[in-house]
Amino acid sequence: MTFAFVEVIGKRMRIAFNFDTMHTHALVSALLVLVIVALVAPAYAAETKEDIPLIQVTGSGTIKAAPDRVQIELTVVTKNPDVKAAQKENARKMDTVMSALRDPSKGNLSGREIGTTSYSISEVYYPDDALKAKYGEGVTIYQVSNTISIETEKIDRVGDIIDIAVVSGANAVSSLQFTLSQEKTAELRKEALAIAVNKAHTDAETVVAAMGKSLGDVHEVTVDESYQPPIYYNQDYRSSQLAAAAPATPIEPGAVEVTARVTAGYQIL
Repeated sequence: MTFAFVEVIGKRMRIAFNFDTMHTHALVSALLVLVIVALVAPAYAAETKEDIPLIQVTGSGTIKAAPDRVQIELTVVTKNPDVKAAQKENARKMDTVMSALRDPSKGNLSGREIGTTSYSISEVYYPDDALKAKYGEGVTIYQVSNTISIETEKIDRVGDIIDIAVVSGANAVSSLQFTLSQEKTAELRKEALAIAVNKAHTDAETVVAAMGKSLGDVHEVTVDESYQPPIYYNQDYRSSQLAAAAPATPIEPGAVEVTARVTAGYQIL
């Protein structure tokens, strides 16, 4: 009976095999070569990596820009004890609002800029005093809601669009967001990334110089997802208020921020 042993440098490891034939001898010899490569190579690679002194830094860059897109959600709500009557009234108001928004002399919105996103029918469990006075106590009242979604680049006409919609029959603006287009976001993200990389490199140089060392090559880099928070407006617009207002509803969107973060590892020399 014959045994073969393998010892890995730095690791007291031995592997024994029993072989009695030439065929088995050849098979085991090949297996021993694979075992040696599998055990020794990672060990040396790990030792080499651990011997490299590194510094890890994080840099961030932020670019501010005026939004070039706006998303508006308008709600048309009708209430009635007769659900079919509520639906019919809602459909009539929706037609009026949509027509006004598409009218070239009013909203001037194209088909790709406007659409409906949700439709619901529900029971009004806690009717207000106005509904009680209109339909009486203890009467089951149904509510039909239809949501119109607008996405456009006409930033300077947001106030006009809202006024036209609400005066035409929309009850309220449920959401108003100012954002950036994908093209603009990609453009600003490049600028933000450049700022983030420069900040990370400067911080690394400052720290290493204070240690009396020199900054080496980049070892690894990780780019975090960019964040572009939209600007929200949640004012409750009422048709009575807007109908009485002569000028367009004033809305100032402000600036949108695009932020990029980079984490970089540098060698210390």
